[in-house]
Parts: sequence; C-alpha cells; structure tokens
Amino acid sequence: MVGLNTNQVQAKASTTSQRLVKNNKPGENDFFVSAKWVQNQLKTNKKTVVIEASYGPGKEYKKAHLPGAVHMDTMEIETEANNWNILPAATCEKAFLKKGVTKDTPVIIYSSDINAASRVAFVAYWLGVDQVKILDGGFNAWQSAKYTTAKGNVKPKAAKDFKGNVPGRPDILISTSADLLAAQKKNPDLVLASTRSWAEFTGKTSGYSYIKDKGEPKGAVYAKASKTSADVAYLTNSDGTVKDPTKIFADWKKWGITPDKEVAFYCGTGWRAATAFFITKQSGWKNVKMFDGGWYDWDKAHQKHPSQYPVQVGDPRDKSKVKILD
Repeated sequence: MVGLNTNQVQAKASTTSQRLVKNNKPGENDFFVSAKWVQNQLKTNKKTVVIEASYGPGKEYKKAHLPGAVHMDTMEIETEANNWNILPAATCEKAFLKKGVTKDTPVIIYSSDINAASRVAFVAYWLGVDQVKILDGGFNAWQSAKYTTAKGNVKPKAAKDFKGNVPGRPDILISTSADLLAAQKKNPDLVLASTRSWAEFTGKTSGYSYIKDKGEPKGAVYAKASKTSADVAYLTNSDGTVKDPTKIFADWKKWGITPDKEVAFYCGTGWRAATAFFITKQSGWKNVKMFDGGWYDWDKAHQKHPSQYPVQVGDPRDKSKVKILD
C-alpha cells in the first residue's frame, strides 16, 4: 500500500471486497482466478494450457493474447444445427485434444466475454478436466495488470489420449427439454432458474433475433443475472470481474433459489447460465447444473408438443399477471 493515500487505500479495499476473487491463492474448488495467479501459474507449471474463447475465427485473439494462448472458436463445442446445444462428448473431447488438453492438463480459459469463457470452461469441466480455471476480468484484467501479451496465432500441440472416460461429470448437464422433464420427474423439487433478463423472463422480448416466441418454461423462477441477452451485468463489476455474490444470492433466495436445493440454471442457449453455474460452484453450492437447451430448445419443443412443454408468460408470482400456454 506504500504510495497510496487514505482514499486510494479505502477505494482499493472496497473494490476487493466487492469481488468473488479476493486473493491470489485460489482453492481447489475455485474456478475464477486473478491475473496475478495466472501469471505465476504460467511461470511455474509449463503443462498449463491457456485458451482464448470466442465466437468465430478469433479476431481479438489475433490482435493480442496471453503468451502461449490458443484460440477456441465456440463453434467447436456447439452449433446451430445442434440447437446451439453442447455437441456430443466425443466431439468435444476431440476439440480439446486438438488444443493439447487432457484430463490432467491444467487449463485456464479467458475471453473479453465472461459468458464465452464460462461456456467453454463448462464443457471442459463436464468432460472431466481436473483443473479448470477462468481468468477473472478476462483479457482486460491481464492488460490492466500490465502483463506481457503476444500477437498472432499459436499452433497448439495436440494430445492423443484424454486419459479418462467422457463425460467425466455427466450429472452437471441437462441437455434437452426432454432431459429436463426426466430430471423434474426424478426430483419434483428441482429449481429451474432462469438467468435471462427480466424482460425476457416475463415475456416482453425473446432476447434473440433468431427466436420469435417469448416466455419461459412453466415453473421457472427468476435468477437475477442479466440486463440483456448479451450480459450478466448483475453478476459482474464495471471492470468485468465477478461480484461478491452475497447480495445476488439474497435476491435469488426470494425466488427459492438456495444452495441446499438441486438447481438447474438456464438462459437462451447456455452462455449466461454457465457463468451462474461457476459462481455458485465457487461459492460452495453442491448440487447445481445447467439446462443447456434453455429457452431456445424449450420453445421448439413447445411448438411440437405444447401440452407436454407448457410456457409461462408474465410474472409467475402473481396468478393474475401470468399466462400459461399449453
């Protein structure tokens, strides 16, 4: 703290207290990590693979990236043809092997979009990678710390054997709407938590140019997380780091979303839900998972079988303001 005046010290302490990541020594079950920890990890463990995650060919990656980082296009683990759901485990396994990732490879994933990083990290974790970390604050945090960056493409050294069965953690993924019905039948108390914006949740907008219909799966509750379909603004600070979730968990509790329950997070196509998944996991929640199909898949199922996949529109807390489409 030498060189800082009292106001600067208080400001720094305040900023730190508002973050999920409060130090540079993450625990085994921590997923979001500081830029300082990442820098040290790259120095001390040469087996570490760093992945820059983003949609497309990696335009930002080519301009500048973490030293040694390889680019992963999110289309390598999900496609529109698959309803933007995560691709089969064998396909995803091959995608990570091409990046040099096996079960026992320490993996650090980052992006300028926390949801893209979380999406790719979720797949790695689902496959069974032992150590999956996400750079808190993304590339901006690395640059703000004035650490060295590199340019151009890094060709990964591919691995041949994943060294484990995939998926290694099958229980964290509820893939399709049919799978969700099966999970709800197994546990009628399962909490289906929407991380979509309030406008999406109440059916004022679909949130997506390629999704016409509005609403949510019947029975869904509101996990305040995003202001639009492209952010998780209520979960992050202005610098992109993850907030201390104490206040947001208090909001979730009002909707019955608590750490003692089985909770399945979802959004439109799984990006925002992945961020909520890792925040709760890092906070010690034991039985969380992701409904990957989300509103996109449920809407498609509803169009074919409306009574089997009913939709709610409006605020479900007020029966006079909610409409059930079945």
